[in-house]
Amino acid sequence: MRVGRRPLLGAAALAAVAAAVAAAVVVAVSRDDAGAPVVVVADERGREVASLPLPPSGQFALQYRHSVYRAEVTETFTTQDAGFRLVAVASPSEAVLDYYELEGRRVVDGSWRRLEPAAARRLDALPLVATELGRRTLVVGPRRLPLFEPGQGPARLVLTVRR
Repeated sequence: MRVGRRPLLGAAALAAVAAAVAAAVVVAVSRDDAGAPVVVVADERGREVASLPLPPSGQFALQYRHSVYRAEVTETFTTQDAGFRLVAVASPSEAVLDYYELEGRRVVDGSWRRLEPAAARRLDALPLVATELGRRTLVVGPRRLPLFEPGQGPARLVLTVRR
């Protein structure tokens, strides 16, 4: 999951991303006050641009289009201690699962394949690049938060979990 060097997110693009998620931030802040854990999206300088409250299961997902195989991907995470870990990668493309180079159980579910890693390290943060091509989207329960801005360049972001 390494990402190459990309241009820095411009102020206009950052403002557009922040505006696109303003409603989600308002909801998250009110839920966060109650002590519920939240998944936080920050820009490359560490400034929070969005946060969403996690469901009781502690699960959230990233959905996107793989840049090499042009296939849909869903990475599912669960909270663990102060961090989180990858619990599944799903795609209609077997090549996408191979791309991760992880050992684990593979399951076929209709036209989709799912890899459940045998061992996944705990993450404190997950750096990522969101582009219009990949259409990376954070999914928390029924909420879908696009992390890219149409017509803008790549957004370099970092995901964390705050308890």
